[in-house]
Amino acid sequence: MALVYPVQADAPEPVDGTEPDFDELAADLSDTWLVEVAVGEDGDDACFGPLTARAAWDLAIDLDARRSSWLVSVVPLHVAGTADELIALFESEE
Repeated sequence: MALVYPVQADAPEPVDGTEPDFDELAADLSDTWLVEVAVGEDGDDACFGPLTARAAWDLAIDLDARRSSWLVSVVPLHVAGTADELIALFESEE
């Protein structure tokens, strides 16, 4: 599976077969999302959006199911905050 999507460092491990909390993704990161697709090393890349968190996830899952060799990334389109605030969302204190 070549599906990449953001997860906060302090988020609990998801139960197998469950979907992410789309409301939480929108509230914590962005209201609008992009799906980036890297087809191969030839530079055949594409970006689709803006989409809601749920629509981006559904598109990414569908693409990954049909073309598992592609790298599919779900990324926030806009995140307000400083670099330190963004890093804190994804890194736990050690």
